[in-house]
Amino acid sequence: MFLTFLSNIIIAPLKTILELFFNFFTKISNQGLAVIGLSFVVTLCCLPLYIVAEQWQEQERKIQLKLKPGVDRIKKAFKKDEQYMILTTFYRQNHYHPMMALRSSFSLLIQIPFFIAAYSFLSHVDALKGYSFLFIKDMGSPDAFFKIGNFSINILPIAMTLINCISGTIYSKGHALKEKLQIYITAAVFLVLLYNSPSGLVLYWTMNNVLSLVKNVFYKFKNPLKVLYILFCIFFIVASGWSFTTRNKLYITAFLSVTIFVIFIPFIIKAINWFISKCLFKLDENKKLRLVLFVISSVILAVTAGLTIPATIIDSSSSDYFYIDSYTTPLPFLFNAFTQALGLFIFWPCCLYALFPNKIKDILCFLGLFFAFTGILNCFAFSGNYGLMNIDFSLMDEAQSFMLSTPKMILIILLTISIIILLIILIRKKTIIPLYISSILLLGLTVTAVINIIHINKNFKETTPPEQITKLEPQFHLSKTEKNVIVFMEDRSVSGIFPYIFSEIPELKETYEGFTYYPNTVSMSYYTTLGAPGLFGGYDYTPWEANKRTDFTIREKHNQSLLVMPTLFTQAGFDVTITNMPYENYNMQPVEQIYSNLPELKRVKTQGAYSNFWYNEHGIKPKAQTSFLIKRNMLFFSLFKLVNPAFRVIVYGCGYRLLGNPFKDEAYLIDTYAPLDYLPELTDFDAENNTFLIFDNELTHSPGVLQAPDFVPVENVTNSGWGKFENNSTYHINTAMLLRIGEFIEYLKQNDCYDNTRIIIVSDHGNPTDSGLFENNQGFSKMKEELQAVLLVKDFNSKDDFKIDNTFMTNADTPSLALKDIVQNPLNPFTKNPINITNKDDYIKISTAPMQSLRTRDDRQYTVRDDEWLTVHDDIFNNENWSVFIPEKNK
Repeated sequence: MFLTFLSNIIIAPLKTILELFFNFFTKISNQGLAVIGLSFVVTLCCLPLYIVAEQWQEQERKIQLKLKPGVDRIKKAFKKDEQYMILTTFYRQNHYHPMMALRSSFSLLIQIPFFIAAYSFLSHVDALKGYSFLFIKDMGSPDAFFKIGNFSINILPIAMTLINCISGTIYSKGHALKEKLQIYITAAVFLVLLYNSPSGLVLYWTMNNVLSLVKNVFYKFKNPLKVLYILFCIFFIVASGWSFTTRNKLYITAFLSVTIFVIFIPFIIKAINWFISKCLFKLDENKKLRLVLFVISSVILAVTAGLTIPATIIDSSSSDYFYIDSYTTPLPFLFNAFTQALGLFIFWPCCLYALFPNKIKDILCFLGLFFAFTGILNCFAFSGNYGLMNIDFSLMDEAQSFMLSTPKMILIILLTISIIILLIILIRKKTIIPLYISSILLLGLTVTAVINIIHINKNFKETTPPEQITKLEPQFHLSKTEKNVIVFMEDRSVSGIFPYIFSEIPELKETYEGFTYYPNTVSMSYYTTLGAPGLFGGYDYTPWEANKRTDFTIREKHNQSLLVMPTLFTQAGFDVTITNMPYENYNMQPVEQIYSNLPELKRVKTQGAYSNFWYNEHGIKPKAQTSFLIKRNMLFFSLFKLVNPAFRVIVYGCGYRLLGNPFKDEAYLIDTYAPLDYLPELTDFDAENNTFLIFDNELTHSPGVLQAPDFVPVENVTNSGWGKFENNSTYHINTAMLLRIGEFIEYLKQNDCYDNTRIIIVSDHGNPTDSGLFENNQGFSKMKEELQAVLLVKDFNSKDDFKIDNTFMTNADTPSLALKDIVQNPLNPFTKNPINITNKDDYIKISTAPMQSLRTRDDRQYTVRDDEWLTVHDDIFNNENWSVFIPEKNK
């Protein structure tokens, strides 16, 4: 626990910064250049620390040189205890303590936390594994440039050490032998530590040494900073000229901006000095108050980022964070986030504050107050609407736009300028007022965090722990004598790939005897939040029809859609069972409250419930995906909320890339695969009544390549030779879904429970696959694949061969198909509208809006622009049947 605490405070903040910059450079270049860019940025950021270290070392050298004659005399004249006592007295008389000698090692001490952070981060970056750069074949492994017999020679660590020694030789010229030995021994230690390390990490450290060599060469010049400034100007002017030859607007803008900044650095420094002397002089006059203001602003940011924001999010859906992986409560997640925030906002800033002179301390104090006040403003006044959020603190719609409207951007700029002006006025006139404001803010944020934590803990105590599954027991009870209706909702299943699957595995057609496949089926959206309500509730809950009714919120209408079939089947006398449905109550707790009017309904949680049992049975060690992501993303989300809304796209894009989670896909795959795999064991035939089951499953939403021919998860996939879709994840998971449901179908046949069972397999939307079924019309072919829904139907006593029917269908026909001949002329229990639709053309309005069309749970309409509606009729594979539906023209 203590080591974790220290790691979170000292190392984790550095890893966060490294990851942000690495992801940023990866976005604009490639992985190899990203490592080099990361090294450059870290060296540049550490340059002020190295300057301070050099000053300390120079000061130590002068003191040692001054004291050397006296020390030599004492050592020559006295021995043992007497020598120690005389030396101690001599040092005290000269205001010196032997511990001060550590100042000469400060430059080495600086490297240690950065080395640990870089080693921890770059050794586990998936993006480097298998990536080649220059002569490096795999940046995720040692470079193994050539071999002598069976021994691989890694050239990068050797080059790194040579450069380090050359740099040290230049730096230590004229210094004591002890200091030179320290440099060479350090170089040897790094050679041993990094010799068999991933070449991406060694490349990073080699570039550090190259830049250190350049720095040491510059130190030998008479005016090193002036020479460096001139070279920088020349370099960026040339780079700007080159950027124009690329005609790349991003490169041109970036290089021009940096060039202008570099050219004006002398003027910027003068402006900063003027600002300090004219605006911040009061801080210099009251150093104690300056320190208090700096510390309290740092604490505000730490409490907000580490406690208030995460605790507020968790409290809004607390039960989702109970019993995750090996954690029972979310409090360890909060501890992890808070300790990281302590390091990022308190430990490292305070270290910098202690090292620098008064002028820099004045600036740091002002910046601390500025970031604290603007951070609170951004978080609470401009929190933004980014749609729904996953349990791991990532946004469900990662492709959404973060663009701000011009009026909002102007307002944010004006408020930011106002805060700067207000801070300057207060610091000059009433320096104590920022302290009062900061104290009030800190108190309010702390109280908010504490209240949320108490509420989370209270909810936890009231929550019943989930049972540990040690054996499989039936959860789904079917009848051999009465009717059974089963609806499989396979999230994001891809209809276009089914012909290939049935062609590759022809025995599936025999398994699926009695089924009709409807390839000409469309969904009303390519997102679950907009596509699933129509599937469960019929046409009243498609995006267009739902927007017509503003008497309920989107959350309430979504809940109604989930309840339509369970309510009608309950009224028809069926025993109803459902699994965890998509976005129940839009994750507002408790989600079970939406079923309060159906007391006989049975709700079974399947996703993730059988994963550990599956891992144990198959001898595979489980992966703690969810807890890993929560701990990783929690602080990133807080940073996302604290920064100016205009820069959130950078924080999200560079912070949420899952480069450090090598097992996230596998864990999600098993969470969704295991329930289907165990479905026969989870089903018995004890029911004496008619039964209705909705089995919602996300296997077809999870990525993963499986072991053919059975398409099962294994640790090392070795299958090959499966044609066009050999390594296509979409093909593999859809094949696995059909095979596992096929095994369940065979189980029903063996137990004489097939003929009396109606089965519907349907998806809320599809996914691009390059199936070739759709003609490419202005880039719409992939969109159409996303809008094509799966629909397979097996009716009671259907014994026909597996067949294909090209009748035009939508997934909103599901309730009508499920209720056919069970409820005559069924009506929606909430709207009282007919479930069965005779003229589909009046209802086919497809939303192509992104997920942020739903801003909050309490919106009463989806936000869909007029140009984000499509319509289609008769044949979805005919481009001429697709058109943009413009509401104004169709009123």
